[in-house]
Amino acid sequence: MPVEEEPEAMPAEVEQLLDSVELSNANPDINFSNGAAVRVGLLVAAISMVLLVPLANLGGMSLVGVVLPTLFAGVMSVWFYQRRTGSSLTVLAGARMGWITGVFIFALFLVLFTLSGIPALESGELQKNLESTLKGSYSEAEMVKLKEIFENPALLGISILLFMGIYFVGATTLSSLGGMLGVKLLGRNQSF
Repeated sequence: MPVEEEPEAMPAEVEQLLDSVELSNANPDINFSNGAAVRVGLLVAAISMVLLVPLANLGGMSLVGVVLPTLFAGVMSVWFYQRRTGSSLTVLAGARMGWITGVFIFALFLVLFTLSGIPALESGELQKNLESTLKGSYSEAEMVKLKEIFENPALLGISILLFMGIYFVGATTLSSLGGMLGVKLLGRNQSF
């Protein structure tokens, strides 16, 4: 019959080290320090912008052409993150993943606006396109006010900054909602 040997005692330093290390199966936080979350957010934002720009141009920046791809981006960011990492997300983590994606959507939109919108604005082409698009929707008095905005650089700058602020809040909010929806739809969620 074999004799069972008594296990050797661990050195005190090893025991202290093991006590100080917290072992957990918790998923890493979803924030800009999480490399996987940032890569997925940027990838999904780029895919969303490829969809967003053509859809928005079809209807003259229609609500459906902007809202659906942004919500879709939040859902897809959760899906891609869960596939890439194998971890499930909480509803709050899904909202954070969507928010990161929304920030990248805004950043890509800002780059596109700077590259295409500013030159079109300086040449007057943007004003002509906007006037022709809005002509049937607004009265003559409102069109005169719109022309005044384009002719006054201070009003134009404030209008652009206001639009950018609204777009940032809209993109991040819709993507966050999409992330929350993605967690619920994909069914691999934990509690809050």
